[in-house]
Amino acid sequence: MKTIKNFIIVIISVLSVQLASAQSISMKDPVSFKLKNGLTIIVAENGESKKIFAGFTADERATESSKSGVQEVFNVMMNFSDKGGNIAANTSDFAATLMIFSKSIQEPALNQTFFETALAKVITSVNAKDRYYPETITEASLQAITLNDIKAFYSKNIIPSNAYLTIVGNISVSEAKALAKKSFGEWNNRSNSELLATK
Repeated sequence: MKTIKNFIIVIISVLSVQLASAQSISMKDPVSFKLKNGLTIIVAENGESKKIFAGFTADERATESSKSGVQEVFNVMMNFSDKGGNIAANTSDFAATLMIFSKSIQEPALNQTFFETALAKVITSVNAKDRYYPETITEASLQAITLNDIKAFYSKNIIPSNAYLTIVGNISVSEAKALAKKSFGEWNNRSNSELLATK
């Protein structure tokens, strides 16, 4: 989620899978636009795809006070990969799936129980060395993270003007735009603040 380059990698990966699984592809050039709240939408229409894919990511805004490992714990809590959150659905199910996906981003379960579970998973992963972590991420650095650090990361980084939603597959740009507006159009920075204040 660190840069838009990572997001483009996600798009290319999805498109590559589709290209490999179809003999003739009617892929149209991606179209990009912004919602009024600043969320960037990228749509790549492919009329021959059997599914519609969506990916969400945001540029990380590094701060001096940010603790090492916060993003990793946050990703586990959100069920994100390093490149953000992703969904796939049949054409008929995509609208409902996108609404659920949107709600999970706008109203995440950032509570102590989920935090402790996610923290334990990341600590186990770091100790097992089952994937790459920067040298600064250790069990000690992770133990220093609090739920408030996670909430601060969310509040600062997961905001419409800092985020990107890509929709790829058997869907027109106009349909994708309508669904994006319905799912994410009311989301704003104030929503984040109000959400965290009630948790």
